[in-house]
Amino acid sequence: MEIDLDILHGQQRYKLATGTVLPRPIAWVSSVDKDGNRNLAPYSFFTIAAYNPLIFAIFPLRFKKDEQIKDTVWNILQTGEAVIHIANQSLIQAMNMTAATVAHDVDEFQLAGIESVPSIKVKPDRVKQAPVAFECRLYQHLSLGDVQGGSDALFLEAIYMHIDDQLIDDYRIDHHRLDPIARLAGSLYTTLGQDLEVIRPA
Repeated sequence: MEIDLDILHGQQRYKLATGTVLPRPIAWVSSVDKDGNRNLAPYSFFTIAAYNPLIFAIFPLRFKKDEQIKDTVWNILQTGEAVIHIANQSLIQAMNMTAATVAHDVDEFQLAGIESVPSIKVKPDRVKQAPVAFECRLYQHLSLGDVQGGSDALFLEAIYMHIDDQLIDDYRIDHHRLDPIARLAGSLYTTLGQDLEVIRPA
C-alpha cells in the first residue's frame, strides 16, 4: 500500500503517525503562569534534542479541541520555566487524569490527587512521587503550522535533576527499575520489553 500524505486530512495523518512512531516516551510537564496557577499535563510528542547543553523538546499540539494554545505553552511562554517528569507504572492513572481538558484555573495536582514539592531552581512545583524530574528553562520556541494538528515546539534546557537513589549508579540509569511508561496509539500505553544488545560497528 502506498499513501500520498498530501491528500489526506489531518486525523488520517495523525493515526498513521501515532500508530507507527512508537513507543513514544512521555514528558509529564508541570508549569505555572505569572499569577501562580499550576498546570500538569502529559505529552508524548517528546524527545531529547541535545545533551550539551541538555535540551528536551516537547510539541504540544494546537487546536485539538478549540483555537486556544495549551496551558502548558501559555505558562512556559509567560514564565520561561517548567519541570519534565518521567512517570512509571505506579503513576499511570494519575498521569492520565492530568490529560483532561479543564479550565485554565483548575490545578491538575489537586484534580489527580498528586502530592507536590517545591523545585530548587524554577517556580513550578514537581511531582513528589515521580522517579525522575528535570527542572528546565525555556531555550527556544517555534511555531509549527497554524492549522489544527500543528504544534508549539518548546525546547527546554534542563538545569537541575531529581532522581530516585535506587535508579542511578555512576551516572548510569537502571531502566528496569525506572520502569517508564510509553504511549502507543489511541488509549494504549506500554512498558519496557525485552532488551536487545546490538554493538555499534567501529
